[in-house]
Amino acid sequence: MKQAVLPVITIGLFAMVVADRISHSLGSDGEPPPVQGPSDTRSATVDPAHPAVSATVATAEPSNPSAGTPTLDRLARLAARQQLSRAAGSTYLDSLIISTDSVVRRWPDRYGLPLRVAVIEGGPATYNSRMAGYLLQALERWEDAGAGVRFITVADTGSADILVRWIDHFDFDRAGQTDLTWDQAGRVRKAAILLAIRTNTGVILPDAALLTVAVHEAGHALGLPHSPDTNDVMFPATQTGVLSERDRRTAQILYQLPTGPVRDSTGTP
Repeated sequence: MKQAVLPVITIGLFAMVVADRISHSLGSDGEPPPVQGPSDTRSATVDPAHPAVSATVATAEPSNPSAGTPTLDRLARLAARQQLSRAAGSTYLDSLIISTDSVVRRWPDRYGLPLRVAVIEGGPATYNSRMAGYLLQALERWEDAGAGVRFITVADTGSADILVRWIDHFDFDRAGQTDLTWDQAGRVRKAAILLAIRTNTGVILPDAALLTVAVHEAGHALGLPHSPDTNDVMFPATQTGVLSERDRRTAQILYQLPTGPVRDSTGTP
């Protein structure tokens, strides 16, 4: 019986991919408008004596799926649930599913086109040009993760997919923040990253901490959740800017899954 079901699931997934590509080829007229869901805000704070990041999450509830789910859509969701189940031990995508009410949320497939990143240098008097270099290093590390996501820096902030800027400090215990905007299909449309140079108590963050925060927040900009594993970059109190195998695997699986709800119309998780 299982052997008979798998070909049907495969056909369903193929149909979903084709439909998604057609949707993208139609341009903005063929897509639901972006919505602020509210913003998915993730924050990080660093102990200047130790480049560890402690992050908190304010999650959002996306729009509920329509009551009637087409057969192919339900098969795609079933396949996504099965893939998530198989990857449970090697990723932390369960955190994403919990925080988004069972919605896979990521940047849509771009078929080779890079995400446009606008880096706004300057601002605080404490800013140094080397800090932009840490952000670029962070993007390179995620680009090398094998998820198929690429980046390109642009000067035009209006056309940027990801906007990055620095502030002197947050007024509370935080060193970085990422806000995402996504549409009703779970496709991320914009990301805004804020990186602090000092702690909320005024202590300048060491270079290692600046890089660690940049890598952590860049991961959130890709749609990654927090990890419960202390060895991962996306651990809320991460102590490293080097991606673990779980970080890489999580990014890879996330960008293999179709966006949108994992539950079907009956509420099956």
